Amino acid sequence: MGSYYINRTFFFDVHPPLGKMLIGLAGYLSGYDGTFLFQKPGDKYEHHSYMGMRGFCAFLGSWLVPFAYLTVLDLSKSLSAALLTAALLTFDTGCLTLSQYILLDPILMFFIMAAMLSMVKYNSCADRPFSAPWWFW
Repeated sequence: MGSYYINRTFFFDVHPPLGKMLIGLAGYLSGYDGTFLFQKPGDKYEHHSYMGMRGFCAFLGSWLVPFAYLTVLDLSKSLSAALLTAALLTFDTGCLTLSQYILLDPILMFFIMAAMLSMVKYNSCADRPFSAPWWFW
């Protein structure tokens, strides 16, 4: 995954490259040397530095809760609905599980939620173009 980018090795994959490049960057910045190949689930990492890549995915996964809260708050104008949404997403075991592993899913969910929040914020300021909230939402 990110090992190919760190080692500058050509490979072909069905997924777009941004997620793997971001994971590779997180691994590179955290000291991962690109020698572990991630061939099958359950392989032991042994002495390889993988915590930076897991931390990066967990960091992006943790942003889903505030993004969902702000999106629902802006759409419904209801604090209770926004808090319920944030609580449901906080305690969703599927989301928690996906976000703690080195996968492309938390990166995809982060960018989807960021795009949704951006669209909602843009539409809420559409009647006041070039105003301060339009620029700095």
